[in-house]
Amino acid sequence: MLLGSAIRKIGPLGSAVIALQVVSTTRQHWQSLSSEDRARLQSLLRHSRGKPSNLSKAERRELRKLVRALQLPRLLRDSALNAAGIRRQLRRPLD
Repeated sequence: MLLGSAIRKIGPLGSAVIALQVVSTTRQHWQSLSSEDRARLQSLLRHSRGKPSNLSKAERRELRKLVRALQLPRLLRDSALNAAGIRRQLRRPLD
């Protein structure tokens, strides 16, 4: 349980700071989509109700295109780098 031990080392405050950083990074990626794309993505997700088979082939294709535009691998990388930087700052002794 590498993640569990890391969370214990930084404590509850550090965990909260990292969670807020991930939320902030996610919001930045979400805002990178145009308002029309965000609205359409929300509409498709609601319509699908979590099951891609509830969408037509054209809608599934559109959903994939919109999800790719979110750049999820980049979001994960940015979140991990931010969390790693915060962990280093939290472990550094205060001067």
